[in-house]
Amino acid sequence: MKRITLGTFLLIIVLFGTFSCIDCREKQIQYSVNTFNDTIVYPGFVHLTNDGFAIDSTSFFPLMLNYVVDFRTVDGEFVVSPAKYYEQIGVYESNSKDKVYEQMNAHFELISELGFNTLRICLDRYGKDENGRFVIRTEGKDYYLDENKEELLQGFSDMVKVAENNGLRVMLLLKPSLDKLISDFTAGILTLFSENSTVFAYDFMNEPLYFDPVPQRDKFDAMHIVLYWKRMRDKYAPKQLFTIGFSEPIEVFEWDPSILPVDFVQIHTYHPLRVKNEIYWYSHYVDKPWMIGETALPAENDSITYDEQRKFMKEAYEYVRDCGGAGFGWWEFQECPNTHFEAQYTGLMNHEGYTETVSGKKIVGTLKPAVKEIADFPKYEPQKAERPVNYFNMVGYDNIQIKGRIIDANTKKPIEGALVRGWTANWIGMNTYTDKDGVFTLYCNAPAVHFEISACGMSHTKFSRELTYTNVSGQEYDLNDLPNKNLEYHKISYHPFLKDNANGVFDFDEEKFGRYKFVADMGDIFLVKLIQ
Repeated sequence: MKRITLGTFLLIIVLFGTFSCIDCREKQIQYSVNTFNDTIVYPGFVHLTNDGFAIDSTSFFPLMLNYVVDFRTVDGEFVVSPAKYYEQIGVYESNSKDKVYEQMNAHFELISELGFNTLRICLDRYGKDENGRFVIRTEGKDYYLDENKEELLQGFSDMVKVAENNGLRVMLLLKPSLDKLISDFTAGILTLFSENSTVFAYDFMNEPLYFDPVPQRDKFDAMHIVLYWKRMRDKYAPKQLFTIGFSEPIEVFEWDPSILPVDFVQIHTYHPLRVKNEIYWYSHYVDKPWMIGETALPAENDSITYDEQRKFMKEAYEYVRDCGGAGFGWWEFQECPNTHFEAQYTGLMNHEGYTETVSGKKIVGTLKPAVKEIADFPKYEPQKAERPVNYFNMVGYDNIQIKGRIIDANTKKPIEGALVRGWTANWIGMNTYTDKDGVFTLYCNAPAVHFEISACGMSHTKFSRELTYTNVSGQEYDLNDLPNKNLEYHKISYHPFLKDNANGVFDFDEEKFGRYKFVADMGDIFLVKLIQ
């Protein structure tokens, strides 16, 4: 990939990502009370600090719960409703606008009572019709983003008002503005809430790794898109923050969080074998404020107990604080039936029995024990973060170890924290990171033949290569027919990796992550810095 100089980079920003707006500057002067590292502080709005977030002069740590909404037509009006699987499964309990918001108000009241102070609300549920027009479909009417814009915005406003009435801040997940009509609609949302301090931040894209419609996007292409989003935010909603919901660290291959001009990084991480590893990597190699946007351990109180979920929430929160995270978010409010296990049982309420708010509002479902941990979160004093014992072999593959080293092509110095992704011939994938010497050890259960490598702010390479493997086990094994050669991490339980007398969900036995039967050496791989 061609390098870009700092001067050229700044020219790109000037030509593509900045704009001249006298009105915006006047508003900044009118509303500014002080500045913090070039961040304008607007009274009552969440802003960035060296340590994370603050409101005015008081630090603010978002304890965030993800909440799913449905779009409906009720009494001829567009209404944002609690998801159909909340409370009674597959039933909308409320069939007037007032009743819909009474139900949502009960949910938000309970969420606030539990100790959450922020909601992440998923508003990205619109797509195209058969003619290519962007539409929100409901059971009663199709709403087009252009001709029905005002009706849609009114529904969004009514929903945010319910959160405001319960003292909750809101992060709004939007549809990515990759199309002019989406951009125009997004500009309407930003303008609508530009003076509303309840809206803490906008999430402009959910997990590009999985949902970017363009495969193999160039890093600079992604940077240009985010510069455009930043310009939109600066123009229409300068008092609020914006982010992207990043998933695995291999986002760095295309949507490199280190060079994207988001205000803060919001990460999504699941599975106990991966969570601490991914938190550790983001906290050490992305030099931006960061928070957890989504995490959870599914628990149906059988194969995974409610107590395990409780321990997971506590330990994951504490590790976020240990690593300097600025916020913690859980997926989600209530269980989602009739889907895969991870999605079905992550909710903090099941569908059995009833729960009452302090004011007596009754909700179908019983809270899981994990919620009892939230009240003690503010009391936690962060400790020094230790690197996870399975950092270089997250899911415990034990057949093959591939070694190599990642080097800066210009300085000839090792690159720490680079990402190495490998795939077998059957496209079973595995990841690892480089250490302080630029050395990586990629563990897999079958020979890896496809590779992808990058690092923060560095070039990206993807190639296929057949390596020479040496048997070091002292036993006879067929390299092409190794045990568990098609085992993929979604099917791997964390239970077998725990110590015999484990005290927590992440209390893993280090010896179980360094085993292998074959070795191969990839040698040196060179990357170049993108911005000099």
